[in-house]
Amino acid sequence: MNIRKNIFSILSFVLALCLRNQLNAVTPCTYDLNPKGIIDLTSVGRMDGTPAWKNIPPEIDDKHVYSYNPCHSFTQYTCIDVAACQSYKTDEKLVYSLGNQNSMQWEVQTSKDIVTLVYNSGDRKLSVYLNCLKPGEPNKLEVHGYDSVAKIFTMTLSSECACWDGCKNGPTPPKLPNKLGGGAVFILILVILAMIYLIGFMTFNKFQRHESGINILPHRQFWISLPGYALDGILFALRKVTSKGTTYTAV
Repeated sequence: MNIRKNIFSILSFVLALCLRNQLNAVTPCTYDLNPKGIIDLTSVGRMDGTPAWKNIPPEIDDKHVYSYNPCHSFTQYTCIDVAACQSYKTDEKLVYSLGNQNSMQWEVQTSKDIVTLVYNSGDRKLSVYLNCLKPGEPNKLEVHGYDSVAKIFTMTLSSECACWDGCKNGPTPPKLPNKLGGGAVFILILVILAMIYLIGFMTFNKFQRHESGINILPHRQFWISLPGYALDGILFALRKVTSKGTTYTAV
């Protein structure tokens, strides 16, 4: 009697775990596992009917490319309302469905903290492993291709949203670069020097030379003549190129 009772208890415990995992799979976008947290892929997939990753080659070339969009369906030629699609590199219109969003099942190994999305199209099966990234890191998809032993296509989706509670309040915006490039620094220095030049000489002309109006500008005659000098230089160069050269008059 005790043996039967123990067996019944074990089976009930296993069944409860299985049912809990099934019930926690809220949608193809979210998975709620208390008290561990929530995985929400809503913001990872595109919502305009196109895949977030299109025609991605596998790690080992198999003459195919793969498209994938978590959470939301997309259409690519005859792959209609799918989650993933396989197509030939030489003919992208020849496509095969790797499963739609309704076929997706969450597989969660809580002891190893491994979460897998499994899709099934009938004759093809796809497993997408989730990899947790640090906040602000860009989403990435790695296509591993076809596993001939397990007879399944495999990918790895890396995202902050693949973490427990990673995108509970939406994804973290990507970090903006906090350093100026060399060109920007050079332009900034030129602007600062130009401002110092103008303010310094205008102040000197105003208060030391008691100039006013346009005469307050520093080196006014030089700047007025500069466009003419530039034009003369351009015309001289053009004449040299067209073999109509003339020489400058000796001073």
